[in-house]
Amino acid sequence: MTQTRTERSPNNPAKILSQTISTAGPFVVFLFMFILLWILAPAFRSPTSLGLLLLEAAAIAIVSCGQTFVIMIGGIDLSVEAMVSFSGVVAAILIAGSAEAAGQIANGIPAIYAVMIALGSGLFIGLFQGALITWFRMNPLIVTLGFRSILLGVSLVLTNGAGINIRREGILEFITDRIDLIDRWNLPMPFLIALLIFFVSWVILRHTRFGRYTYAMGGNGEEASRLSGINVDRVKIWIYGISGLLAAVAGILVMARLRSGAYQNGTNLTLVSVAAVVIGGTPLTGGKGGVWGTMAGVFIIRIVEQSIVYLSLPSNSREIVLGIIIVIAVFLDVVRQGEIPWLRFSRSRSSSA
Repeated sequence: MTQTRTERSPNNPAKILSQTISTAGPFVVFLFMFILLWILAPAFRSPTSLGLLLLEAAAIAIVSCGQTFVIMIGGIDLSVEAMVSFSGVVAAILIAGSAEAAGQIANGIPAIYAVMIALGSGLFIGLFQGALITWFRMNPLIVTLGFRSILLGVSLVLTNGAGINIRREGILEFITDRIDLIDRWNLPMPFLIALLIFFVSWVILRHTRFGRYTYAMGGNGEEASRLSGINVDRVKIWIYGISGLLAAVAGILVMARLRSGAYQNGTNLTLVSVAAVVIGGTPLTGGKGGVWGTMAGVFIIRIVEQSIVYLSLPSNSREIVLGIIIVIAVFLDVVRQGEIPWLRFSRSRSSSA
C-alpha cells in the first residue's frame, strides 16, 4: 500500500531525479565536452573560435527547432535540408535578378522582399506537405522524402549547379552582423536570432493551447487526441508549416553568410537536426522533450565536429562521427522508451525490490 502511494506521489524523489536527469542530461554532456575540448585544445579558447561555434550552430539550431515540433507529434521531416537550399536559392535569384552565377545584376528586387518571398515559400510548402499527410493519410516519411528530391532538383535546375552570388546589404547585412561585447568577444546576430526563435517556440509549446495539443498528439496518439476534441489535422498541418518556415529562415541565414545561394547549402542538415532533437531528449515517438534540450543536442554535435578540427583528427572522419552520433542518439531513445526486453526486465525487478 505504501509502495503505491509512493509511486503516485508527485514528490517521489526517484521520479524527480529521473526527470531532472532526463531534462538536464544533454546540458551536462555538452558542458563536460566543452570543458574537455577547452583543456585539450588551446586554440579552441580564442574568442574567434567560440564565436564561430555560435555562428555555425545557429542555422542547425533553427532547423532542429522546427524538426522538434514535427518529432513531438511522432512525425518526421526529411525535406528540411532541401528547404534550406531552396529558400536560399530563391532569395539569391530574386536579389541578383538572374540565375547566372556571374555576380549581382542591377535588376534584382530589394533583399527584404526577396527574403519575405523565400520565407513565404517555405511556409507554404511546409503547409502543403502537412495537408498531403493529413488529408490523404500519406506517410510523412515518403511525402517529405519526395519533397526533398523535388526541392533539391528545382534548386539544381535553377542554378545549373553553381552558386548565385550576391552582395550583403540591407537586411542581409543586419542578420549577419555581430554585437561586440568586451575586448574581442562578440555575439553573432544569427545566433541571437536562433535564441529568439527558441524562446518563442518554448513559449508556444509550454504556455499555449497549441503547445498542449502538440504534446497530447505525441503522448496520447492522434485518435485519442481527436476524441478529446483536438483538431488533429489542423495542428499537424501547422506543425509542418512551422518546420518549413524555420528551415527557410535557416536557408536565408546560410545564404546571407556565404553570400551565395546554392543547392548544397543544406547538406546533411536533415540527419543533424534529427540527431540533435533525439540527443536533446525528445523521443522519436513524440509527446516529451522540448526545444532547449534540442539546443543542447545541437551544441553537442558541433563540439564533436570541432573536436575533429582542433585535435587534428582526419577531416574525412566527420561523416563517420556524424553516423556514430545518429546511431547513439537512436539507441538512447530506445533505452529511454524501455523498449529493450532485458533492460525492461531489470528495471521492473529493481522497482519491485
